[in-house]
Amino acid sequence: MGTEYIEKGISFVNQKEYDNALECFNKHLEADSKNSIVLGLKALALMDLNRLDEALIYISKSLDIDSSNYEAWATKGEIFRRLNKNREALHCFDLSLQINPKQSKTWTKRGFLLINRYGQFIEAINSFDKGLELDPKDKNAIYFKAEAYFALKNYKKALGVCDDYLKITSANVFDSNVYSLKTKILMILNNFEEALAVIDEGLKISPDDDSIYATKAMILLRAHKYGEGIECVNKALKLNPSNVIALKLRNNILKGNLR
Repeated sequence: MGTEYIEKGISFVNQKEYDNALECFNKHLEADSKNSIVLGLKALALMDLNRLDEALIYISKSLDIDSSNYEAWATKGEIFRRLNKNREALHCFDLSLQINPKQSKTWTKRGFLLINRYGQFIEAINSFDKGLELDPKDKNAIYFKAEAYFALKNYKKALGVCDDYLKITSANVFDSNVYSLKTKILMILNNFEEALAVIDEGLKISPDDDSIYATKAMILLRAHKYGEGIECVNKALKLNPSNVIALKLRNNILKGNLR
């Protein structure tokens, strides 16, 4: 059996045309139903289409044929994570890493799961550190490591990790979040002027982020800069009328509680 349909399917995946990719993988599997790699590729396409139960079936078939495929175990772990089956997800990530511990992204996913589903912050930090040994510029791992230290109330460590993140210039989905996190830490440490400087840097990157305006409003009100604080509350609510922090601040303002 040739690889024509496999190559076409992978090309469609790269173009995010997952339905077309599935057609190609199915064509190949009609003649080669025990191909563990193609079964795994089909599972990935189904996962990207959010057809998670089907994806789980095909990644399991792939692993029944080749249980040594660490990438397939990592994929199965991610499917379980999206299905909120956390114990099974962690088990699969661990099996994947036992086979090949040099997977930075799988260490990061494991750490993320430990934070968000189990609250095991120290173990999560260990996972992030192992991933960062392999990829020191993984901004996802750095951001969640900072969040873990913040949850542990180790603000000095969290602040240092935020600074490590900001030294990396490549864009990332968490760029605005890290400015908000660093600002919260500085607020806790009563360093309002530096907090304002940091949040303004965040607004340069994400000028339409309602959460940043809400955070800035908190700083300004805490610093007794009431006029500017109220203005930021209004900006946050204009961008997102459902912003919980901004709504709470507005209610406090209406009650005369400006702090």
